Amino acid sequence: MTRTASSKRPDRDSATPRPSPQRETGQTGTTRRKSTGALWIGLIMGLFTLAYGSVILVKLNQEHQTFIREAESSQARASAFLAERVVGRLSEVRNGLAFAAADLSDAPIVQLPRLGQGRVDALALNERIDQIGLLLPGQSLMSAGTEREGLRDIAGRALDQSGGMIAEIRDDASAFLVVTQPVPLRNGTVGALVARVPASSILPEWGENRVVALADTDGQMLALRPSLPGVRPGVPLASRFGLERADINRLVSGGGGATSQARLGDDQVTFAVAPIENAGLNVYALGGMRIDQNAWYRTLSFYFLLFIAPIFVAGGLCALVFMQMKRLRDTREQLADSEERFRYAIEGARCGVWDWDPESESVYITESLARMLGLENDIRCTTQQFLSLLTRADRERMRAAMRGAPSGGEVDLEVLAANAPVWMHMRGRPWAGPDGVQSKRIIGVAIDVTERKGAQARVAAAENRLRAALESMTESFVLWDSRKRLILWNRKFRDFFDFGEGALKYGMPYGDVEKSAARAIAAVHGEADDGAYDIELADGRWLHYSERSTADGGLVSVGADITELKQSEGALRENDAKLRKTVEDVKKSQARIAELARKYESEKIRAEQANRSKSEFLANMSHELRTPLNAINGFSEIMLREMFGPLGDERYVGYMKDILGSGQHLLELINDILDMSKIEAGKMQLQHEPVEPADMVEQCLRIIRGRADEKRLVLRTDVTDLPEMEVDPRAFKQVMINLLSNAVKFTPEEGRINIRGFLSGFGIVFQVSDTGIGIAKEDLPRLGRPFEQIESQHSKSFQGSGLGLALSKSLVELHGGTLTIESQLGEGTTVSFVLPISPDQPLAKSQVAEFANIALDELDAPDEFVDGAEPAAIGQ
Repeated sequence: MTRTASSKRPDRDSATPRPSPQRETGQTGTTRRKSTGALWIGLIMGLFTLAYGSVILVKLNQEHQTFIREAESSQARASAFLAERVVGRLSEVRNGLAFAAADLSDAPIVQLPRLGQGRVDALALNERIDQIGLLLPGQSLMSAGTEREGLRDIAGRALDQSGGMIAEIRDDASAFLVVTQPVPLRNGTVGALVARVPASSILPEWGENRVVALADTDGQMLALRPSLPGVRPGVPLASRFGLERADINRLVSGGGGATSQARLGDDQVTFAVAPIENAGLNVYALGGMRIDQNAWYRTLSFYFLLFIAPIFVAGGLCALVFMQMKRLRDTREQLADSEERFRYAIEGARCGVWDWDPESESVYITESLARMLGLENDIRCTTQQFLSLLTRADRERMRAAMRGAPSGGEVDLEVLAANAPVWMHMRGRPWAGPDGVQSKRIIGVAIDVTERKGAQARVAAAENRLRAALESMTESFVLWDSRKRLILWNRKFRDFFDFGEGALKYGMPYGDVEKSAARAIAAVHGEADDGAYDIELADGRWLHYSERSTADGGLVSVGADITELKQSEGALRENDAKLRKTVEDVKKSQARIAELARKYESEKIRAEQANRSKSEFLANMSHELRTPLNAINGFSEIMLREMFGPLGDERYVGYMKDILGSGQHLLELINDILDMSKIEAGKMQLQHEPVEPADMVEQCLRIIRGRADEKRLVLRTDVTDLPEMEVDPRAFKQVMINLLSNAVKFTPEEGRINIRGFLSGFGIVFQVSDTGIGIAKEDLPRLGRPFEQIESQHSKSFQGSGLGLALSKSLVELHGGTLTIESQLGEGTTVSFVLPISPDQPLAKSQVAEFANIALDELDAPDEFVDGAEPAAIGQ
């Protein structure tokens, strides 16, 4: 609101003290306030107890649910652990058969009967094998054990299964697992090793009052440990333990990790199922759910103490509050009287009080100071609001003075109000508390010095005008008094005679100044009786100097710079020569620029033509080479499979394998070159379709699983529970197959490869990690470039075009994602790439950059194999 200057400044006559109003207080009003305060405190205390007790009860219920979930999780983990032990015992049998089959495959045909019987007898010593046999084409069964009948028929049925194993339940209430292993012979025929394993021999013990069962996928029990009355192999487990078939299917399809309720006699127990991959078997774990009773009692005790302690503290605080309320009322009345006397004293002295607290960034202004600043009443405002009441030039000065007061000791400066023509002298010092320790809080007064400031301003204005006039002169000016002592001089005088800062002082004698100025003078020319002469300075400048006497007997010296007049003719000639030279330089520069522009245009056209020629050549040659390669690969595959009869010599088979492998490798190389040329030309078009990530990864695994099995690599996948995503299926599989192929290629035999997918804040992240030869840190930036390969003593024997990672990186970036590589030489490599869930929800550039910059170990890297436990599947 706009006010006049007279309304902003307080009237001197209006500052006379006014009588303090009488405070009307009575015993009845005081008693009523006490009763009301006690009622409110009691009500708050009750509400606090009720709310706090409700919170404690809710927390106890949450803790109890946590104990139950932990017990169920322990049960599910136990079932998975038991399944791992069963897998380990089955793997023992499978590995024995595999090693025996490998020895027999390399043996000559004539030695097979003797060598086969020896391997059969050796395998029969395994405590888990009840019956073992070797089936050879056209020969009798070689076996070891008590039973031989039906072994050939059982082996045929087991070989027809995808896992090479079936379950056999006999009439005598015994159950066996029949495990087979094909034996390719050197004459081109195939035999088989078949072993009968009692189902109870691979089932481990769990614990007291706990039951472990082994059943097939149809729910028929094969073994039970410990045995229960009335339960034998072939009995459906669902009906025996009061379970629904849907519950078992749900737990099995979930891959384990969940529990359900079952009946064990008259008791209700927790039930968990863990499937065994590629074996058609499930492990069942039944037992009572056990929670940690000691931990539960400790939790109850802790929450009881947590509830009762604040109640006692709150009661004590209520009593203390009642005592302090009485003291506060008495102190408040005394403080009000003191403040009233202080206010009238301040108003009479035409000043105001301010209180600045830097910790809370707040300033308190009394009513008298508020009127000086153009406000109505006293206020408490922020530091920024207080400074806004001052002019812009004084705000930083006031802020700096306040900040420096704790170390400098006090605030002492003059400021101008922003909303009124009032000058104030601000003085203050840090507040010392009752203990005498100086704090950061500053308290001070503001005194109205407007009249004094006006008088000073008028004197300073006159002096400034004179000083400004002298400083604005282009001539040197010096004023001497009657005794030839220095009184006044300007900047030009210091500059001409090279006086340093502080060299000239008020009252210096004429001779001392002349002696100091002689150092800058080269010569004096044309002295005249009228006091005018020319001075040649040491720096080459010329001055026309004149001295005149003043009315009081003083002396005025004035010197004008005539250097330009002395050197004007030479300067004109020099400027003309420079101008001509500049014109010539400009003409030459224009000619060079035009020549460079022509060369740039020519080189640009040649580069574009070369790029188009390269793309057309790659496209044409790729198509031209793929046509004969298809014929080479097709006919070599027909000859390798001997579709029209045997080849004759076995060496031809090896030659055909080399031809087919080389042709397929060359075809893959051409396809990669063609795809890369499309991407570089910007002609690659993605066909987005909704897909399931787990299905796509499984399809890629089926393609490379044969090569992994040849090197006995362990493949471990975890891509479940991922949402549906929209990607180009062909491009996604090409990226995943390239990464998996590299992992298989550069991982030594019996290594490990982990494939993991999970949802993160960036999108869906896929990781392929291996325990291969690794890559040196300095070589990582080179990966992802077309035709770039890292050659070292570990990787010289591996073939490749260097396009796999470059193509994969380009396809991922076409989807709007990014690909990163982390590797340690000799330890392994991890390749991660992130893709958006849908093209309609692309990743922001900041997200792509953040994913590319963070360390891979921050992305929840996949867990390692548990020490001492077998992996979930060998060779899978």
